[in-house]
Amino acid sequence: MVKRVIIFGSTGSIGNNTIEVINNLPDYKVVALAAYSNHKLLLEQAISLRPKAVAIFNDKYYIYLKRSLSRTKIFCGEDGLLEMVKQTDAEIFFAAFASAIGIKAVIEAIKKRMRICLATKEILVSFGEIIMDLIRKYKSELIPVDSEHSAIYQCLEGRRIEDVETIILTASGGPFLNKPIKNVTKSDVLNHPVWSMGKKITVDSATMMNKGLEVIEAYHLFGLPPEKIKVLIHPEAICHSLVQFVDGSLLAQLSVPDMRLPIQYALTAPRRTVSLVKKLNLSRIKKLNFQKPNYRKFPGLKLAYEALRIGKSMPAVLNGANDEAVRQFLADSIKFTDIIKIIKKSMAAHNPYQGNIEDYLSAEKWAREYVRGLCQKECGVSRNLDGKKGLKSKEAL
Repeated sequence: MVKRVIIFGSTGSIGNNTIEVINNLPDYKVVALAAYSNHKLLLEQAISLRPKAVAIFNDKYYIYLKRSLSRTKIFCGEDGLLEMVKQTDAEIFFAAFASAIGIKAVIEAIKKRMRICLATKEILVSFGEIIMDLIRKYKSELIPVDSEHSAIYQCLEGRRIEDVETIILTASGGPFLNKPIKNVTKSDVLNHPVWSMGKKITVDSATMMNKGLEVIEAYHLFGLPPEKIKVLIHPEAICHSLVQFVDGSLLAQLSVPDMRLPIQYALTAPRRTVSLVKKLNLSRIKKLNFQKPNYRKFPGLKLAYEALRIGKSMPAVLNGANDEAVRQFLADSIKFTDIIKIIKKSMAAHNPYQGNIEDYLSAEKWAREYVRGLCQKECGVSRNLDGKKGLKSKEAL
């Protein structure tokens, strides 16, 4: 029986890899695609895959797609994403947008009891309790796609969560593991030593905020308290994560660093099939290194643990502030070292509250606007991000 798949974020790195994986799986078919604004690549994908429906978040490209794909249902905007999921029959929903775009469509997929293959960690960061409650209520499946969470998921299959002592998320350490972070350039930041990813997640890896977001994601996925979720630096990126049990034993998932493997497992679990990924040759690996993260150098990790401890709307603020700070950095408005300072300042200015999806979307929006306000204050006397009184300028930021 053919498994029908909807892909949100099809034009991104994860989306493209997902299409490549599905093309190698004879029993899987893409029936709907959604992208944010890359209409040209979306059109190419639609011509190649012939899905029943296509959605573009940026509505200015709706007419372009409508004229180019006359036999395909075309949707646009946030409401269009939701409507496409409602009208499309599928067993699997692949969430790979780089934010909470399409959150209502994700909820609809959960209600339709689709398997949710989750590559968008921000969904659980900002709305984790709500999403996991819905997963339980509708008896849907949620399988993580992040290589670290996929590793933990695989290590825990068929095992009792009460037997777990600790889960250990591994991190490559990014481009600055053994280098100073002062006065680095954008090209330095985007030069990841292991993974080829989109710009936003590559910056998150350089600040190690990506690992902080993954800690929050792991908390919701596996139901363990924050103190049982640890991070270790593992530069080789061969061991993707580990689980330590109460008897002292460790289980780990090892493979070459290739996102197509966790993508495929999310689609086919618990079944395994031949993949496009090169096999790991253990005889050629001379050593595997592990070390504790440097929290002074990468304080974003501590901010993520703090946001998780506070809960309520604070993780959404952390996520929104980080998203906008990274955007400002990529636009050359702030320095790399300002990103975490801005997030810390945003969290300090926020009064957390309990709420629903709309409330937490508002918290994200507030955080983004707050960060933009910080970055726009380039003149006048105020406190800079280090808390010192002085002229506000790009250098101060």
